Amino acid sequence: MEKTKAIDNYYGFANTITGKELLKQGLEQANRLGILIETDEVLSIEKEEYFIVETRNNIYKAKTVILATGTNRNMPKIRGIKEFEGKGVSYCAICDAFFYKNKNVAVLGAGDYAIKEARTLLPVAKSVTIFTNGEEIVENRDESLDAFSIENRSIEEIAGNEKVEKVLLEQGMDVPIDGIFVAVRNCI
Repeated sequence: MEKTKAIDNYYGFANTITGKELLKQGLEQANRLGILIETDEVLSIEKEEYFIVETRNNIYKAKTVILATGTNRNMPKIRGIKEFEGKGVSYCAICDAFFYKNKNVAVLGAGDYAIKEARTLLPVAKSVTIFTNGEEIVENRDESLDAFSIENRSIEEIAGNEKVEKVLLEQGMDVPIDGIFVAVRNCI
């Protein structure tokens, strides 16, 4: 969330807010409501009458435990992907589709999640291209993939000036796009 530069689809905010500011306001609200926030390493959780949560620095009793461990992205090894995060590289079509209204967008991936992201973008975008990056696209689908352009060649680079403008494929071909949604295995 801290890397998100602009959030425009979150209820209750009249103006754009950054992910960092939204996180800060959420923590302030929790603090105001008396919610204790601890940052510590959990060593064990046991269930007795209550959950017993042992951390490096304390032991807590709780009726409920919510595991919110987060995840690190396993980034595809494509030049430009990290540099253009928030500038045309996205990881969530439902979150960011409206930024690409009537624009040419792409989805990087070949599995069910990539197809889902492409379908989310279809009613908003001018065109949607699925880049499989050399992988075989999922088969036995109930629905046709005819609404999308599908490109099987590997992406060598995501390029542009201030924002994503194109992808460069193997064998020197480039495809103009306004944004790319990363939906590959182990990336979310």
